[in-house]
Order: sequence, then C-alpha cells, then structure tokens
Amino acid sequence: MTETIDGIELVRAVVWDFDGVLNRAGRPDASGVFPWQAKVGEELGIDAVSMGRAVFGRDKQALFTGKDDVMDRLADWAEAEGVDLDPEDVLEIWFEADHDPDPELDRVLALLAEAGVAQVILTNNEARRARWIAQDAGWGEKVDAIYASGEIGMMKPDAAVYQYLEQALDMPAHEILLIDDTPKNVEAAEKRGWLGWDYTTGGSMALVQALMPLLLKAQG
Repeated sequence: MTETIDGIELVRAVVWDFDGVLNRAGRPDASGVFPWQAKVGEELGIDAVSMGRAVFGRDKQALFTGKDDVMDRLADWAEAEGVDLDPEDVLEIWFEADHDPDPELDRVLALLAEAGVAQVILTNNEARRARWIAQDAGWGEKVDAIYASGEIGMMKPDAAVYQYLEQALDMPAHEILLIDDTPKNVEAAEKRGWLGWDYTTGGSMALVQALMPLLLKAQG
C-alpha cells in the first residue's frame, strides 16, 4: 500500500534534511568511526578514533550551534596528542569524502522547483561544513536557502528551529513539509503543525509517490 501524506496538496515549501537524505552520508562502524574519519586517518596517518572522540564526542550542541569552532577542537586535539596537523587538511578530506548526493532525490528537487514549490535545507551541521555545502558543493544553487544549526544558533529538534523557519518562509506551519531521517526531528515538526516524512535509506521511490500531488503541479 502506497503511503500518503495528509494535507500534501496545501504544501508550499519542502524543508529537506541534508545528511541521510539529500546526501547519502556514511554510517559509523562498530567502533563509532565514520568512513570519512577513517579516510582522514589513512591519508594523514593519525588516530581517527581518538580524533573523532575528542572533536565530536563531547558537547555536540556547542559545536553544532556555533559556540565552538571545529578548527579549535582539531587544533586542541593535535596539540594534546603531539601530532603535527593542519586542521584545514582534515576539513578538506572530511567534506569531500562525506559528500555523496542521491541522484534520485536530485531529480525530485528539480521537479519540485518546476512545480513552484519552495525548497530549503535545514541541517544540524557546524558552520564551516555548512558553508562548504552551500558554496563549494553547489547546494546553494539547488535550493532557495540553507539553514544550518552552526549559523542560526539552534538545532533540530528544538521547537525554536521550526518557528524560525516559519518566519523565514513567511508561511503557516500546515504549508510546510519536513523530510528528515531522524524520527524525533519529524515528530517535533509535526507538533508545530508541519507535515512530516520519516525518510529511510533507499526510500526515494516511496517519497516520490507521496509527493506526487505536488510533482503533478509541474505538468498542470
């Protein structure tokens, strides 16, 4: 049975999550190391597990809301470990290795744009990667705006984030759809009155079917 989204016909804006949805981000292994971290360790000859724990294993909110700078955390770890490391090298490898756009959803973006649906990205990401996503990776040209936690100072599933987006889009909650792979983020949006879609890996076909009422507007 095809899953539908009640109220989809009223939607004027789609809010996309980035990692895990538009971007097929890698999953951590049994030790908690992400593929990009392993690549950093391999190319720079450093302990990826130790680096990951030092940089991301504490107070993620401070890092992902812009209170802490990832460059400072990397530099502090390198100094503590006695490692000769340029944090810029880590970021360059990380950003490139962790970028794998889903071509199916890329086509959905284009179809929704043709249908006149506003589209933005709402991502829990620190500011430096957010800028890379928007500028270097070109996502700023694919959507109307990108809102990253590291730049706006708040992160999903905080209710304030959804209120902020409503004001930025100048739309009521029931005209906004969130597509996210983290259930608690979708639940929080729905509590605000948004429509929500729990995205799962490889779920582009099911999503397309649910979005069909919007996609058909491009052919109307």
